[in-house]
Amino acid sequence: MISLNQKMLLDILKREVVPATGCTEPVAVAYSAANARERLEGMLESMEIWVNPGLFKNGMRVGIPGVEERGLDMAAALGYAGGKCDRGFQVIDELSEEEIRLARTLIAQGRIKVHIKKGVERLYIETVLTTDRGKIRVITLDRHLNIVSVEEGSEFKPFEFEDDGSGKTFKAIREYDIYDFVDFAGGVPLEELLFLGDGVEMNKKMAEEGLRLERGIGRKFQKMISEGLLCDSMISRAQILCAAASEARMAGIKKPVMSSAGSGNHGITVFLTNTAVAEMKGISEEKLLRALALSNLITVYIKSYTGTLSAMCGCGIAAGIGASAGVVYLLGGTTEQMLGAVRNMAGSISGIICDGGKEGCAYKLALASGWAVEAALLSMSGAVINEKDGILAPDFKQLVENLGYVCNPGMIQTDEAILQVMQGQNK
Repeated sequence: MISLNQKMLLDILKREVVPATGCTEPVAVAYSAANARERLEGMLESMEIWVNPGLFKNGMRVGIPGVEERGLDMAAALGYAGGKCDRGFQVIDELSEEEIRLARTLIAQGRIKVHIKKGVERLYIETVLTTDRGKIRVITLDRHLNIVSVEEGSEFKPFEFEDDGSGKTFKAIREYDIYDFVDFAGGVPLEELLFLGDGVEMNKKMAEEGLRLERGIGRKFQKMISEGLLCDSMISRAQILCAAASEARMAGIKKPVMSSAGSGNHGITVFLTNTAVAEMKGISEEKLLRALALSNLITVYIKSYTGTLSAMCGCGIAAGIGASAGVVYLLGGTTEQMLGAVRNMAGSISGIICDGGKEGCAYKLALASGWAVEAALLSMSGAVINEKDGILAPDFKQLVENLGYVCNPGMIQTDEAILQVMQGQNK
């Protein structure tokens, strides 16, 4: 029998931990374009899309599964040409060669344009599709697939932002604490968590793809181990799996990964860090699944405060923190030791910037995953950063609120500066 609290947390877990093919920012644009096409018939005349700066940043240089091209305009074209909305984050993973050719033709004809919506910090996608049958506007807000407005007509009024931007899932999870997450992980019926095992296999397969890259970071880590420069440990195993999977995914390898809190790289960090430790220590599948439930809930909780997109790397300060607590759980530690691991992570690597999705993210995942294991081990040995240091706090909720405040409003100008550098506008 599942309690009410277990049901609510399980619902959050199943909404936030889902398969995704490709970086979720281009996919969100493709999803918006596909929705507009499904709602308005006729020959395409133009498609204009406006996105917030953070989403534009993340989609600028990342690979798109199935094609060589990069960029949000191509993602939109693919979504329009053959995206299937019922597949969610896998909206463009079943395109035919004919649909890909159509997308390329639309780009070449200049019919699809993507612009930055300045002054909007929240995740925002506004797609205006014009055909010979009419005009439609589709708006996505706060979450990658969260379409909040669909309008048909000839002219549209400026969209009015009404709520606080946290979204239903984010608002719901803020009612809980790390103690609730630990209780849930240990008490929920195991059969309810079996889907997390699919995530382990999915993300390991992506890591295998990354380990085939001749100059890939995962493969080079393996070489360093064989040369005696690194030890084959829980730490290095986590780095190898996470970095290899991220590099393959960011390059556009056409395989799904299990995402977390709207991000495939977050999912890779959470799943493969825990998996590395479980495999190295011979820990049972049940304990691994329960640790993954805990890690993912903490990741979603932190993202509810830091935002879906921010100037700070979520693989470090959200998924990395969640993974570190999961490692303590796997190794039989206490909730207080999990809090120590959280403080060790937040008090050390907070501030790693997010400069968009690309293969280089693999190096940040290597840092986040390896340090997640080390932070957990340090906490369990009694080495924990003072709870009053810097932005830390004795209370888990207050610590996460502090992280959120540093991200927004604290790093809004940082995010703007990062995008200007990426666009070459800082000269």
